[in-house]
Amino acid sequence: MSSNSLLRSIEDSITICIDAGHGDWDVGAEGITGSYEKDINLAVALKLGEKLENSGVNVVYTRDSDTLNWSDNAIENLYERVNISKNNNSDLFISIHCNNSDESSYYNGVETWYNPNDYNSELFATIIQDELASLEYTEDRGIKSYSADYTLAVLDHNIIPSVLVELGFLSNYYDEAFLLSESGQELCATALYNAIQTAIEDILN
Repeated sequence: MSSNSLLRSIEDSITICIDAGHGDWDVGAEGITGSYEKDINLAVALKLGEKLENSGVNVVYTRDSDTLNWSDNAIENLYERVNISKNNNSDLFISIHCNNSDESSYYNGVETWYNPNDYNSELFATIIQDELASLEYTEDRGIKSYSADYTLAVLDHNIIPSVLVELGFLSNYYDEAFLLSESGQELCATALYNAIQTAIEDILN
C-alpha cells in the first residue's frame, strides 16, 4: 500500500469535531461595525468542514446553522458541545471563536488555547497557531494554556486533543474586516484544514 493510500485509509476512520462557538441566542462578541462573532465562527467552521469532508475525513459539527438544539443555559451550552464530541467518538476537537476587548480597539491578533494537562492538546495548539500565524493577517499572540482560576469547559471536559482558537479581535477594525471578508474566512479555513492534516499525521498516527 502506498503512503498516500495509507493516509487515505487512516483519514477515512478519523472524526473531527468542529465547534462553531456561540450561536442562536448567544451572539458572542460584537464587532465595531455591529458584526456578530457567532456568524463568523459558523462561516469558517462550515468552510473547514467542507474541506475535511472532501478529503475523506468524518466531520461532526456542534452546530451547522444558527440554531442551537439545547436550552439557553450557559453551562448546558458548553457541556452539550463536549457531549456531541464524545458521543461521536471524535479524535480531535476544535472550537472556533473570535476575540474582543473592551479596553482598546488597538488589541489584535490570533491565539490558540489548550488544556495544560494534555501534551497532545499543546502540540495540536502549536500546529494550529503556526498555520494561522503564517498568514500574517494579524499579530501572532501564540498558544495559551488556562489556569485553575480560569478554565475553558470545552477543553477541560474533553478527553481528546482539543483546542480553542481565537481568530482575531472584532473590536479591532483590521481584524474584523479580514474576518468578515470571504477571502479572510477562506484563508483561515484553509490554514485550519492544513493544520488538522498535520495533526492527523503527527498526533493520531
